[in-house]
Formats: sequence, structure tokens, C-alpha cells
Amino acid sequence: MKTSEVARLFGVTPYTVVRWTRRGFLSPGRTPAGHLRFDRAEVLRLFHNGTGEG
Repeated sequence: MKTSEVARLFGVTPYTVVRWTRRGFLSPGRTPAGHLRFDRAEVLRLFHNGTGEG
């Protein structure tokens, strides 16, 4: 997932998602151009744990 997609899911800014990676909440991969990409399963797991859903 792109940084903007993760941000939209959580209702935060893309910069907040970048800060979460620096704090170790999410572990991104990188594209050849250096852009962050996130594993969808990891993001959804964090979302469900944080919201108390599912």
C-alpha cells in the first residue's frame, strides 16, 4: 500500500505514517525509486488492533 492509502485508512496525514515507520509501528518496503510501500496484511492487522474491530 502507498503511504497515502495507509494515511487515508487511519484518517491521518501521510507524514504521520512516515513518523510511525520511524518509531517502528510499521515496517515498510521501498520501491526502486525509494518510495515507501506497506504490506496490506500488516496495515490491516494494525488497523483492526487499534480500532478494536475484527
